Amino acid sequence: MREDAERWDARYSGSAAGVPSPPAGLEGIPLPASGLCVDVACGLGGQSLWAAAHGFDVVAIDVSPTAIGALRASATERGLDGRIDARVVDLDDGLPPDVADRCALVICQRFRDPRLYPALAGAAVPGGLVVVTVLSQVGATSPGPYHAPQGELEDTFRAFAVEIVLAVEEDGEATLVARRLSSRTRT
Repeated sequence: MREDAERWDARYSGSAAGVPSPPAGLEGIPLPASGLCVDVACGLGGQSLWAAAHGFDVVAIDVSPTAIGALRASATERGLDGRIDARVVDLDDGLPPDVADRCALVICQRFRDPRLYPALAGAAVPGGLVVVTVLSQVGATSPGPYHAPQGELEDTFRAFAVEIVLAVEEDGEATLVARRLSSRTRT
């Protein structure tokens, strides 16, 4: 964790605070009215700020203390600090247990760890949305080790109790939006 935290702290040091912005892929998809949201690898927290401004209570997690500090400051400036619980978390240990099966919205933007995919799907309540965007080999000019192979998100999430609402893979990114089904239903 220490090396990851140091690398990301250096990247975020001196960066402007996150700007509220929706996660990729949610355009035109009805959102749950409210509830808990987890923003995985939140960075400076643009999606966390957006979710909080849209009525969600957010657990924002990232390995970088610098990013979490910037998010906390930005949330306070915007009057959203009561809605965002920003935490330094080592994702090598998985998601915090207090988000499992409790989230109306699960966000993971531009962080890829296939070992976390089951936990991302499992963090959503039935009817909750999971939105994941990762770097992809599809359309990438020079794909590297962090780029997902073609179909990774869609193929993996099909094994979970979710309905895939959107799956797009182009220009070096893959985005998947899925709605968790009841525990008895599986597609």
